Amino acid sequence: METLETEKFFSEEKPLLKPISDHSENRTKARRNAVVSVLLQPFQWLQMLSSRLNLSFVLGVVLVYGLNQGFSGSIFKVVTDYYWKDVQQVQPSVVQLYMGLYYIPWVMRPIWGLFTDVFLIKGYKRKPYFVISGVLGLVSAIAIVVLGKLPAALALSCLIGVSAAMAIADVVIDACIATNSINIRSLAPDIQSLCMVCSSAGALVGYATSGVFVHRLVLWLDMQFNWVNKAFGVE
Repeated sequence: METLETEKFFSEEKPLLKPISDHSENRTKARRNAVVSVLLQPFQWLQMLSSRLNLSFVLGVVLVYGLNQGFSGSIFKVVTDYYWKDVQQVQPSVVQLYMGLYYIPWVMRPIWGLFTDVFLIKGYKRKPYFVISGVLGLVSAIAIVVLGKLPAALALSCLIGVSAAMAIADVVIDACIATNSINIRSLAPDIQSLCMVCSSAGALVGYATSGVFVHRLVLWLDMQFNWVNKAFGVE
C-alpha cells in the first residue's frame, strides 16, 4: 500500500511555479492599470454628471466657471491694468477708481437674478440671458481691441460691459446650479466640486498665460497700425 501511494504521489502532475519574470510583468501591468484608472476617474466623473444631470448644464458650468470666471477673469485684470497705464496713460489713483466701477455689475447680481426669473424671453428663463451676456461681452471686447485708444468714458463703458457680461452669465449659471442641487440632492457636493475645479483651473491657466497673450496682442496691434499708416502715407 505504501508503495502504491508513493507511486501515485510522484505520478500526479503538480502545477509548476511561475518564473520571477512573470510576477514582475504582472506587477507592472497592475501598476499601469492602476495609473490608467486614476487618470480616467475625472472623465468618468464628468460622464456620470453628464448622464445624471444634463450635458448642456455641465458644459455651461465649465464655460462660465472655467472660461468666464477663471480664465477670462484673470486675463481681464492684467489687460485692464495694461490698457489704462500704458495705452491711456492714466494715473494709478484714477485706475483704482475705474477698477472699483468694474464691480458695479457684480453688486447688481440680485437685479440680474430678478430679471431672469421675472422677465421671460419667448418662454425661456436662462438661455436668452446667456446669449445676451455673450453678445454684450463680445461687442465690448471687440470695440476695445479694434478701436484702441478710446475716450476714457467710452473705454470705461466698454470694460464695464465686459464685467456686466461676466456677472450676468454667473447669475444665470448659479440659478441653474441651485435648481439642480435641489432636484438631485445627492449630486450637490459634486456640482460644487465641479464649479471650484473649473474656476481654479481656468484662473491658473489665465494667470500663467495672460502676459504672453497681452504681449502677442500688442505686437499684432503694432503691426496693424504700421500697415495702416503706410497705406495712408502717415509717418
